[in-house]
Amino acid sequence: MPDLLQITIKSLKTPRTIGFSGTHMDTKLDSSSSSWTKSLTEFFFDRQIPYGMALTRIALSLVTLVCLSRRWPHAREFFSADGAPSPLAANYGFYDFIPLLPGSLAVALYTLLLILLATLMLGWKTRISPWGVFFLFTYFTLQDSLSTITKYSVISSHAFFLLALSNCGAVWSVDRWQALKRQGIARPLRLLGTGTATEIWPQRLLQFFLGFVYLGAAITKMHTETYFTGDQLRLWMLSNVNHYNPVGEIMAMFPAMLVSFGYIAILWEILFIFTVWNKNFRIPMLVIGATFHFMTYVTLGLIVFPFVCFSLYLCFFNESDLQWWQNLGRRLSNRSSSFRTLTRIPHRITTAVCRGCLQAGSRGLIFGIATAVLLAVFVEHQMDVYGSRRAEGKYQLAKLPYPEAMRMLSTNDSIREVDKLLSFDVGCNMFGGLVTEFSKSFKQGDRILVQATMIPPHGDVYLECNLHDADGAVLDQTEGILMREEFRYTFTYFIPTCLAPGEYQFVLKSNTEEIARKTIQIAGVDDACVVKQ
Repeated sequence: MPDLLQITIKSLKTPRTIGFSGTHMDTKLDSSSSSWTKSLTEFFFDRQIPYGMALTRIALSLVTLVCLSRRWPHAREFFSADGAPSPLAANYGFYDFIPLLPGSLAVALYTLLLILLATLMLGWKTRISPWGVFFLFTYFTLQDSLSTITKYSVISSHAFFLLALSNCGAVWSVDRWQALKRQGIARPLRLLGTGTATEIWPQRLLQFFLGFVYLGAAITKMHTETYFTGDQLRLWMLSNVNHYNPVGEIMAMFPAMLVSFGYIAILWEILFIFTVWNKNFRIPMLVIGATFHFMTYVTLGLIVFPFVCFSLYLCFFNESDLQWWQNLGRRLSNRSSSFRTLTRIPHRITTAVCRGCLQAGSRGLIFGIATAVLLAVFVEHQMDVYGSRRAEGKYQLAKLPYPEAMRMLSTNDSIREVDKLLSFDVGCNMFGGLVTEFSKSFKQGDRILVQATMIPPHGDVYLECNLHDADGAVLDQTEGILMREEFRYTFTYFIPTCLAPGEYQFVLKSNTEEIARKTIQIAGVDDACVVKQ
């Protein structure tokens, strides 16, 4: 027995090979691991000229500068202790989380923010400007939760932070132009540019950030029931809550199309972060995204948000893209002298700006910024937004007339039944719970879907849908209850073949009050009578 035990233990200690040796398997695993690590290292730490980050720096700074410049006259009111700020932290009970500045100091720092955005766009002092923009922009957005802080401002804050971590001034910047000048290069400005190769990881982080933004948006939509029914988009398109959007009002007439676009959008948002790295899918995914954001402008009235996203898309720009555009520009320049002359204008402007910055130097920049800030504070002081220096004193709030005040404070929220109706549709087919293929002509034996869509919020509604003939006689009566959490109710009719051809009407009633009617035409088929189900 002990001999058997020793033999068993010895056999277990003896290595066995099943078709291949353990050493060969370990070598393959080490090789695979080394290859994967090398690819990952190259993906994040490869040294490239940051054309994408430079374009994002220019575009995002310009968009933000234009957006914030419109708020400068109201800086004292929006962001200082002298006005009526609305800090985001106060909504959560942290009333002194971020200190409120005096009016003049807030105006001075806001002016400095605008100047730093301009210098960042030009690529001047790109190691300092993005950090200043990040801290000041984040501070001012957090002090105005009513209008300044939005989705696009949060996205922009993260983008400015990643720009500050990167060497975004390594190409197409005043800093790089000055460095080339010091090296004695005669013509440092070209479309291709003479940039410095840097590690690409900040650009990868910005690309991942954009992908995770889309993925998070898709997850949010998954928890929004009204998104998949198209109701959310439809009601948004019908409003001017952002800006005027006539195209959206037209598209709202086709709710089934909105359902299709909604599914396409959420599928694209999920796939973006997984497919945009593939060279075959990169351009299609970016083109779909650009189209999506352009449609938010024409259908929803969004303006700043699409331009912010367009700016971030530029971080996917690489040297091969640049060479393609360069070759295209050469072909167009060879064919058209006007195009060649037109493309020289930005070059001349940029050269003049760079030379001016070079002549000013660091001391001139500091002096110019200080002068501009002091001048802005003086101009804002002279504007006297509160009328403090008027002979009649500060502006006073006008007393609201008593009837108007009572009307605004009234709790009478009675709504007419007809105002609860959004649409009354008649058709044959449904898609995503919506009636499609709207029609006014049917034949005997057809199934007709009559759908009433109500405007939320509404209470429980008792609905009736009656079929009338040309003389107004009621031929059929159907009823149902639309619960307060629902948007629409659908009535199903099967037209009997014994029903005489002619003109008929569907009459919709809400809580016994008529609110809509639709006229249809019924054509004959045969004499068989199909009972309504």
